Order: sequence, then structure tokens, then C-alpha cells
Amino acid sequence: MKTRPHLTLSLLTLSLLTLSAATAAAQLVTINSVSINYTNNQLTINGSGFEPDKKAPTVNFNAANLTLVSFTNTVVVAQLPTTPAGTYQLIVTNSEGLLWLFDVTYGAVGPQGPPGATGATGATGPTGPAGPTGAPGATGPAGPTGPAGPTGPQGPTGPTGATGPTGPQGPAGGTVNFNAIALLRWYQANQVPTLFTVGTQPVGITFDGSNMWVSNLASNTVNELRASDGALLGTFSVNSACYGAFDGANIWVSNCLESSVTEIRASDGTVLGTFAVGYNPQGLAFDGTNIWVANNNNGTGNTVTKIQANNGSILGAFTVGTAPIGVAFDGTNIWVANNSSNSVTELNESGSVVRTVSVGTNPRALAFDGTNMWVANFGSNNVTVLNVSNGALVRTVSVGTDPSGIAFDGANMWVANNTSNTVTEIQAATGNVLATFTGVTGAFAAAFDGANVWVTNNANSAGTTVQKM
Repeated sequence: MKTRPHLTLSLLTLSLLTLSAATAAAQLVTINSVSINYTNNQLTINGSGFEPDKKAPTVNFNAANLTLVSFTNTVVVAQLPTTPAGTYQLIVTNSEGLLWLFDVTYGAVGPQGPPGATGATGATGPTGPAGPTGAPGATGPAGPTGPAGPTGPQGPTGPTGATGPTGPQGPAGGTVNFNAIALLRWYQANQVPTLFTVGTQPVGITFDGSNMWVSNLASNTVNELRASDGALLGTFSVNSACYGAFDGANIWVSNCLESSVTEIRASDGTVLGTFAVGYNPQGLAFDGTNIWVANNNNGTGNTVTKIQANNGSILGAFTVGTAPIGVAFDGTNIWVANNSSNSVTELNESGSVVRTVSVGTNPRALAFDGTNMWVANFGSNNVTVLNVSNGALVRTVSVGTDPSGIAFDGANMWVANNTSNTVTEIQAATGNVLATFTGVTGAFAAAFDGANVWVTNNANSAGTTVQKM
């Protein structure tokens, strides 16, 4: 229904009713707003509590009851009589006798009355949340530095330490090899080697990746030397120690005046076991799983013994040439130097002979360069080079007198010549002799430590040193 804008209504003071216990639960009448539609002259009242019992309320306007057009509990529509403009009292009474009084202005709205008196100040509301923290202020100036405290008294002098052991004798002055320096082959630059004292009659020498192990036959010991500086790290008792081999964790030493080999833990020198082999064992080699030992038997033996490295089990003894002494591994097969047969024997993993190849006189030591096997021939003063794929002779290289040891440095072969007291350096790729180093007394066995070549000094079975080239 379209209505004209309704007039402003002012709420009169509601008469307070005293409710009995019977009416305390009755629904109160509340009038929220009243509007007049002047087109049909009807009064619309909005509020609540108009018909709590679904019974029509009574609407009294200007002391006269109005006819109801419709009603609910929240809206009542009543028909107004023709009424002059003015303000009239409106009373709405519900079926429970509760009522609400309103002043209703009918017609034009009069001027606004004067403002009412200011009400009392309400209670203070709760404190609002704290505002964000402001930015830090500028740092104030540093205070002045305080005066330095007094110096404390000097402590007492400590006791004098014990005198250390006498160091090894330094090498004699030698000729500087300028070509070696230019090629960054520093370990060749000083042609006078460094000497380190070991036991009596050093025979074999073995590198374990960090240290050198020297087998001393006459003193029945094995010395452990730090490769970087030759410092003595330990001396371990091993009867008639001759040659050695490293299996990645332990050092194996042949007891060449007996019929056994000794296993030593490289980390601390503990003897892990002694295992029976043939008499007068000489050279050894590790094939990644097993240790192979040459049984010389004072020049009459003809076998090598195969030992399982991880438990010392004897896996067999295999026939080779007469008086086997040197042993080497080529990555697939084992090669044995037969000192009295003037030959080398190649064995496969199961110990079967692959081939036997004639070499020089009294072959003693072997070394593998990745392609060829090199054989030091003690009696013919030369080195035989064999192709490992077919045993063919590659070349023969003359060296010093009585070559007894040989080692490969990754590029060159180094041959220890026992009687001529020299070491010969040979280019592995060509067989060319690059240098001969003199003054290496009783040069016997050789080993490479990744930077330097080491040689045992076994002159007339009485040496007590090793040299670092």
C-alpha cells in the first residue's frame, strides 16, 4: 500500500504497571513505530505483544476505539475517523490487559520543540586495544671509554721440558736437477735421497696409502714410517720378516726363514695371525680378495700358496717354475718370477697356468704399469717388459748391476740395483732410461707412495736404512 511519508512520533512516558504474580508472565505490549496512510485514512502500528492469545487488541485513538482492519502479534492496522489536525493519544491494549501509550500527530507537523535537557553522562567504555609500537628512537651517543685496568703480574716460568731425541742426519748437499723442477717433478729434484733409520737388513717395503712398512730380516721386526716425513710410528715383532703386501686393511709379511706369513692390522700394528705356507716364503701379492705367496724353499721350491685374505684360509698351492721369488697382480691374473728357471709364470684366478714366458737370468722382482709386466733380472742386469695380454716380449732395458727391486710411479719405472748402489729411472711408455741415481747403498726393494719412491738399503745383508727419493 502506498503511503505518504509518516510523521515524526514522540514517545510518551510509559505508565508503570504493577503486575501481580498471575500476570508476571504476561506478554508486554511494545510499540516501535506508528504511520498514517492519508489516502485511506488508516493507522499502522508496528511493535510486539499485540495478540498473545490470538485475540484482537483494542486500539484507542483520541478516547475512541478504532475499527481494526487487520492484526498480528507484531502489526496492527486500524481505520481512523475523520480527524482534525493535531496530536492525539494512542493506546494499544492486548487481550491480557497490558497496554502501551503513544502520542500521534495527525496532519501537518508543528515546529520542532526546544531541545531536551542533556542526559547524564554514560559510564566509561572499556579501554581500546594498544596502538602499534612506535619506531625506535635514535641511538644516543656512546659514553666515554673507561680507563684500562692495571697489567697483571707475570706468571712463573714453567719447568724445562725433556730433551727430544736426536733427529736423523740430514742428507749431504747434492746437485739440483733443474729439469725436474721445471717439470714439477719435485721428488726427483734432490738427487741425494733422504735416509731414515730402520731395523737391520731391511728387505721389503710396502705402502698402505699413508705409511711405509719396512721388513727387517735380521732384527725380526717391521717398522712403520709416516710417508710424508719418515717419522717412525711403530716397531712390531715379526720373525724373519722379508717381503710385504697390503690388502686394504692389513699388512701381510713373509717369514722367509720359516714356513709362514704374518698378518698385521695396519691401523695399530696388532698381529692378527700367522698362517702356514711353504718353506722360505718370499714375495707376496694381493688380488683384491686373496694373498698369493711365493714358496722359494731355498731355491728348490716350485709353488705359490693362495690365502683368503679375510679369514686366512688356505685355498691351495699351485705349481710354477723353480725358486719362485717375486709375485705381482695385473688386474686379472697373478705373475710369478721363477728365479732358477729364468722364467715367469702367469696363473689365472683358480691357479691354473695361463702361460710360462722366458725372461732374463735370475728374475727376482715384478711390477705392472697398466699394460705391461716389468721383470727385474738379477743375474743379467736388465729388465724384461712383457705384454700381459699375450706374454709377448715388448723390450729389454739394461740397468745397473744385480737389479733386485722395481716400482711404478704412474709414469716411470724405478729399478733398485743392489750391487752397483744405484736406482735407474725408466720411462714406461718408451723404455728410455731417464736417469740413474747413485749413492743408494745396497739398493734392494722399491715402493712408490704417491709422491716419492722409497728404496731399502740392504748392503751385504747389514743395512739399517731406507731412502726416500
